[in-house]
Amino acid sequence: MKTFILVLFLIISQVLFSQSKQQLSSKEALRLSDKYKEKASWFTDMPQYNPDSTAFYVAKAIKVLNPNEPTHRNKLSQLQFDSNKDMISGLPNAEKDSILKVQWSDYEELDIEVTENRILQYEYLVFWANVKLQKGDSKASLDLFEKALALIHKNDKPDVKARMTLDKGLYYGFYGLEAEKKLSLKYLKESLVFYKKNYKKYPSEYYMINAELQYYYTSKNIDSAYYYLNEVKAILKNFKKPLCHIWYYSSLGSYLIGKKHNYEEGRTNINKTIELIEAYHFEDYYGYCLERLADIDYYTKNYDQAIDNYTKARDVYLKNNDHYSAINALNNIADTYEAKGDLANALKFKKQYYTESLASQKELNDRSLRESELKVNVINQEKELTQKSNLQIFFIVALGLCSILLLLIYRNVRLKQKSNLKLAAVNHELEDKNNLLDKRNAENELLLKEIHHRVKNNLEVVSSLLALQSAQIDDQNTKDTMAESQNRVNSIGIVHQKLYQGTNLGAVEMKDYFLNLSESILESFGAEKRIDLKLAMDNLDLDIDTAVPLGLIVNELLTNTIKYAFPKGENGTITIKLHKQDNNILRLEVADNGVGKSGITHGTGFGGQLISLLTHQLNGTMTEENLKGTTVIFDFKLKKAG
Repeated sequence: MKTFILVLFLIISQVLFSQSKQQLSSKEALRLSDKYKEKASWFTDMPQYNPDSTAFYVAKAIKVLNPNEPTHRNKLSQLQFDSNKDMISGLPNAEKDSILKVQWSDYEELDIEVTENRILQYEYLVFWANVKLQKGDSKASLDLFEKALALIHKNDKPDVKARMTLDKGLYYGFYGLEAEKKLSLKYLKESLVFYKKNYKKYPSEYYMINAELQYYYTSKNIDSAYYYLNEVKAILKNFKKPLCHIWYYSSLGSYLIGKKHNYEEGRTNINKTIELIEAYHFEDYYGYCLERLADIDYYTKNYDQAIDNYTKARDVYLKNNDHYSAINALNNIADTYEAKGDLANALKFKKQYYTESLASQKELNDRSLRESELKVNVINQEKELTQKSNLQIFFIVALGLCSILLLLIYRNVRLKQKSNLKLAAVNHELEDKNNLLDKRNAENELLLKEIHHRVKNNLEVVSSLLALQSAQIDDQNTKDTMAESQNRVNSIGIVHQKLYQGTNLGAVEMKDYFLNLSESILESFGAEKRIDLKLAMDNLDLDIDTAVPLGLIVNELLTNTIKYAFPKGENGTITIKLHKQDNNILRLEVADNGVGKSGITHGTGFGGQLISLLTHQLNGTMTEENLKGTTVIFDFKLKKAG
C-alpha cells in the first residue's frame, strides 16, 4: 500500500510540473521555490520536526518550478531526489531499490556536461548503492558505487573531493569486512580535515564522521571513542536533527553502562533516547536501547528482566534484518541464564549462538572471496583509470610497430606458422591447467580456514561444557582440575583461531598468541589487575606442531605461578621471553618475582608431568632457577628446513 501511495505521489508531481507557470517569471519562481524549501527544512529540526509538513512544503517548492525552463531543471531534479529519499526512508530495502530503479531514467537523461547535474547523478548513485548493500546485493552495490565515483573523480573542487572521500569512508565502513573497515578509517580521517574547518557550513557531514569514528574506536580504544563522542556533543546545540540526538544519548548511555559501570546515569540516557525515538518515530535504535537496559539488569542481577529485554531486542533486530546484532543477543541470553544458574537453557542458547555465528562467518568468508574490492576496481579507481588510458596509447603504438614488423617477417611467419600454432595450443592448455590449479588452491585454502574455524568452535563448546559441569561440582579440588582442563582446551582453541584469522595458514604468530592466551588465563583466575604480564619478545612465526605444545607449557607454568607464586592475592610480575638463537635453538623463559619454590609441580603433579612430556616431544631441555622468584628456561632444538 505504501508503494502505491508513493508512486501515486510521483505521478501527481509530474502532472503538477506540466502546469503552466505564466503567472511567475523564471527568477520569481526560483526565489519562491527557495522559500518553500527553507520552510520544509525548518520542519526537519527539533522540536517542530514533522515529516508530513516537510513533504508538503517540498511539494510546493517543486510545484512552482517549470520542467521546461532550463534554469529550473537542476533545482527541480535535486528537490525530487531529496523528497524521494525522505519519502522512501521507512520502506523495506527491496521496495526502495525498485523505486530508485524506476526513477533513475529521469536523472540519467540530465546533461552531465553541467557540473551540478554530474554531482546530482553522483549523489543518486551513492544513495542507491547503499540501498543495494543494505538489501544484500553486494556485487550490484559495488558496480553502482564505482559508477558514481567515475562521475566526479576529476573534479578538483575541495568540497567535492571532501564529499567523495567521506562517502568512501561511510560506504567501506558499512560494507563490513575487516580490510574495508581499515580503508574506511583512512578515508574518514582524510575527510575530517576539511569538515572540521567548515563544520558550521556542513554540520551533517561533520556529525556523520565523528559518529562513525566513535563507533570504530568503541571496541579498540575507549579514550578515542569518548573523544569523538564529545565532538558530537559540541554541535548538538546548533544541530537539531532528531537522529543525531538519539544517537548521542544512546552512545553516551552505552559508555556509562559498559565502561564506567554508572548504571543510574546510563539508564537515564537510554530512557531519554527511547523518549526521542517514540516522539519522532525513529525505530532503528529501539533494539539497541532494549539491549542496553538488559545489560543494566544483568549487571544488577535482575536476570529475568534482562532475559526479557534481550529477547525483545533480538526480535527488533530480526525485524530490521540486523542479523549480526540478533546473533549477539543469543550469546547475551545464554550468559544471563548461566549467571542465573539455569544451565540447561544456557547450553541451549549457547548452541544456537554457535550455529548462527558459524553460518554468518561462512557468509562473510564467501563475500570476501567472491567480491574483494581490490578486484572490482573500486578502491584504486583513479589509478586504474590512468592505467587504462596509458594502456590504450601503448596498444596504438604497439599496433603500428607490429604492422611494420609483420611486413618485414612475412615469409618467416608463413614458414613457422604450423610450429607456432602447436606452441599456442600447448600454452593455452598450460594456462588452463594453471587457472584450474589456482582455483583449487583457493578452494583448499578456504576449506582449511573453515576446518580451523570449526575446530575452534568445537573446542569452545567443549570448554563451555567443562564450565557448566564444573558449576555443578562442590569439591574445590575437582573444580580447580576442571578449570585447568578448560584452560588447556582454550590454549589449543586460540591456536586454531589465529590460523583461520591470519594470512598464513601454516604458522602462528607467537607474541600475539601468548598475549591472548595469557590474558585468558589471568581472566579465568580473576588476576588481571594484580598480575603485571610482560612479553619480552619480537614477532615470531612457528608451525602448529610447535605452537600447540609451547602454548600448553606456558598454560601450565602461568597456572602454577598464579596459584602458588603470589600467595594471599599478592601483586606480582610474570615475564615471558621467546626468541631464536643463532645455533638453531628456540629458547623459552617464564619468570616471576614471587616467593620462589623448590619445584614446579603442586597438587597431583599432572601439570609437571605434562610439561616434561611436551619438552621431550619438542626435543628440548628444561632448567629452573630460584633467585628473587622463579625462572624456568627451556631450550628446544628446531628442525632444519628440508
